[in-house]
Amino acid sequence: MAKSTWIKGLGAVVVAGIVVVGGLYLYGSSSSNIPPATVDFAKLDAKQFDELYKRGEQVFRAGDCAACHSSPKTGAELAGGVPMVTPMGTLYGSNISPSKEHGIGNWSADDLYRAVAMGIAPGRKVLYPAMPYASYHQITRGDTDALWIWMMKQSPVEVANQPGEMQFPFNVRPAVALWNALNRPTAKEFDLSSGDELLRGKYLVDTLGHCAECHSPRSKLTFAMDTSRYLEGSIIEGSYAPALTPEALKARGWNKDDLVQFFRTGVAPQGVMTFRMASVLDHSTSRMAEKDVRAMAAYLTQNQDMPGPKIIKAAEGQINVKGENLYLGLCAGCHGAQGDGQPHSSVPMSTNTTAMFPTPINLIRVIREGVAERDLAHGERMQTMPGFADKLGNEEMADLVNYMRQTWGGQPGNVTAADVAENIKTIEHSK
Repeated sequence: MAKSTWIKGLGAVVVAGIVVVGGLYLYGSSSSNIPPATVDFAKLDAKQFDELYKRGEQVFRAGDCAACHSSPKTGAELAGGVPMVTPMGTLYGSNISPSKEHGIGNWSADDLYRAVAMGIAPGRKVLYPAMPYASYHQITRGDTDALWIWMMKQSPVEVANQPGEMQFPFNVRPAVALWNALNRPTAKEFDLSSGDELLRGKYLVDTLGHCAECHSPRSKLTFAMDTSRYLEGSIIEGSYAPALTPEALKARGWNKDDLVQFFRTGVAPQGVMTFRMASVLDHSTSRMAEKDVRAMAAYLTQNQDMPGPKIIKAAEGQINVKGENLYLGLCAGCHGAQGDGQPHSSVPMSTNTTAMFPTPINLIRVIREGVAERDLAHGERMQTMPGFADKLGNEEMADLVNYMRQTWGGQPGNVTAADVAENIKTIEHSK
């Protein structure tokens, strides 16, 4: 009798569990009600179509879609293939060209809105949150309608999608619906009706630009954005995405004009766009309307009066002498003995914010890997910086990094060879 009761109880628990999981799946894979289209696509005249087409391209740029959906082999912006390394495995940006076989050529404007704002593709296919719908959830229907018009007029790219390489159980795509049930914000259009510059900047930073996806820490349990630490910085894909709060920007010597210059050209007295930000410059910020870039800078600084580039003097007797000798031998030829740099060629170190970061990982990575010569944007360029991975051991790297952080970053010279090794492990794991 007791055994029978126990079995019945266990069965009830199992049934209840199935019901709960099923309910969470249905909720997490739903796309609820969507706002109606803002235009009748069949009745657009030539002028209306052209206006929406141009707006759609600007949405594409501001949304930085190409950063994940370009081909790393051919550069085709909608072909997909960019690897995104996560703690759970690697995903690849999908083909979003109007290919009917491999892309989104069969999607309606409603389908595009659901995918962008809710993470649900046609056929109730749940997208991985590497697609930043947790940020895009406030995109306006007018923007997705314009984006759909622009995307459907691009050339189809007949390239198959590369399947992800996720670990179990994260390779079970329907299970993402459970993540959605716990973490996905409700889709709700951002209200831009006031025309306020700061609100426009917030929309561009938080929604289209999805800056918090990299620049906010993530929870350890579900890897969702930790909204309680909004834009406070995070290590992601082997580099540090720095804090972008007004206080952090001010402390590192930024101001609105320098942010605008950085977004538009890729370089400012505070540094140059590297790592993932290099593609953000190429495909997004350098091609955005200047008024939108200025709105982003206004929002990030909250229009505060900031002093701009700051030179931090190291305390007397606090310099790593071994590191100084390494800097003079390896770096000063381009960056200058005093860290002044060379215009349009080598960034200054004296005002470079990389030395000010709380973690040395970006300095270590740049010194090890170097930076390829490249044209930036709007006439700016950077010359080649060689990598020194084969010339510096961990002890020497620690000395050099400590010297730079002490001299120009106001940071303690406490990076050890073991710290360097641990950071290298993080960097290599991201590739």
